[in-house]
Amino acid sequence: MKSPRSRPSRRARAEQALALAECARVCTGYLAGLTAEEDAADPPPPSVGPGPARTALVAALGELLGTAPPPRREPVGAELFDTLLRAGDRAVETGGERELLLAVELAATGVSLRAKSRAAWRLRAQALDALGHAAAATEAYDRTLALGSTHPETPVLLSMAREKRACLVTAVGLFPADTAGGRETGGGPETGGGPEAGATAAVPVAGPAFAAAVGAEAMPGVVREAFTAYVTEQMGRYGAGDARVRELAGAYGTYCRILDQGRMADPLLAGARPVGVADFRGLVAGKTACVVVGPGRFEEAGDYELVVRCDDFRGGERADVHAVADPACESWHRPAGVRLLFADPGETWRETVRRAVPGAQDGLGDASLRRPLQDPALLGDGGWGPETSAAFTVLRLLDHLDVSPRLDVHGAGRLRPEERRWITSRAKDRTKTRTALR
Repeated sequence: MKSPRSRPSRRARAEQALALAECARVCTGYLAGLTAEEDAADPPPPSVGPGPARTALVAALGELLGTAPPPRREPVGAELFDTLLRAGDRAVETGGERELLLAVELAATGVSLRAKSRAAWRLRAQALDALGHAAAATEAYDRTLALGSTHPETPVLLSMAREKRACLVTAVGLFPADTAGGRETGGGPETGGGPEAGATAAVPVAGPAFAAAVGAEAMPGVVREAFTAYVTEQMGRYGAGDARVRELAGAYGTYCRILDQGRMADPLLAGARPVGVADFRGLVAGKTACVVVGPGRFEEAGDYELVVRCDDFRGGERADVHAVADPACESWHRPAGVRLLFADPGETWRETVRRAVPGAQDGLGDASLRRPLQDPALLGDGGWGPETSAAFTVLRLLDHLDVSPRLDVHGAGRLRPEERRWITSRAKDRTKTRTALR
């Protein structure tokens, strides 16, 4: 018999009411600001003036403000919640700073109403990312994935946010004296292409301004303008041949490319670094490892330095290695350290690799790891057919490499009978759920 729907507590209802009231105040304040803009003597620039995106936002806010709040004893319904998130999406699409701050507020309301809403957390992440708040955006993207988000763009956006932040941190750190506003003297750049020896270098101006914009997490457009001036200044001070200037120019190019084009992934390896047999052995060497069979939650992850998940697994679960033998698995988008794809022949493997989601993994197993059981250069064990599970394949690979001081398999009972027999014959210790091979 279906249990009755639980009603929110009195305190929860009060908190919901306060959140909705504050949301309404923020929305009406934004709309009032638009009216003030229209009445101002100096109209806003065309780039931030009324347009289709803002018109859609105003309509969405009108719909939100016109949606009746829930009765006192009822939770917030799907209609109101969807209308709230829709208004947030329109605010992000509009793209101005005021609109993005509004989107952050709408997302905050959504999270306060439903703390486990993937859509609300994703809205928050996108708005913060667009504002240039990289650290908070990364945290929100991580939260979205931890809640089991299946949106294919989420790991890509997370990767882009991290990469943009890394470019800025690198750029600020290359010339610490210049970005801090210090004065350099001496014989010019190391390459000899700058100011004459003994001359005092000009006081850097663009460097401190750029560092201030990065530190304040200014809007990307503001940061980019300051970044451009900073690169120009440093090239003039040190010359294009200086090693640090070249690295600075590389960081600048990457940052601008991400802003303009998004993440440009390798068409085959989804932008991830290729991982060969030697790389994988180095990753595993000296680490306690476990292979988890089945998609369920794994509570013992903290007991191991390397956790291997196979095919489908739950969102938010740790996956240092993700082994895939089923191309139709639904966990391609879940974050993983290294993703190993088992398929044969080579064309089938290449088609499988193309399913990898850009940004969802740091490394992808290359062709040398596509069929470790049958490969004569590895195990050369021809007794296993194409139906061999991903869990058993990666377990045999780890056992063959023999560089882990501890190697366990959890959930071996879910494997095929012949796979279970192989594991049982080599077990050093067994419990109800765990079999130890080391």
